[in-house]
Amino acid sequence: LPHTLISHGLFPTAPSQPQMAVSVELLSFYCALFEHLCNAINTLTAALNTYYSRRGFRMTNPKVGDTMILSVHAAVC
Repeated sequence: LPHTLISHGLFPTAPSQPQMAVSVELLSFYCALFEHLCNAINTLTAALNTYYSRRGFRMTNPKVGDTMILSVHAAVC
């Protein structure tokens, strides 16, 4: 699965059985964002959470935001 994700421009957040993947283009944007913000991961994940909520994808678990932060951080670092 990770190889398939990568071939489609997505970076898995775990080496095996990833539950989420991050666009390689988004990671590139994150690098640019990091140059200008002191806490880019929290800013990015908060923006993603707002974006998905506006599109109708509601987070049912209050800890999901923290999980998203950890997943994006794992993909970037």
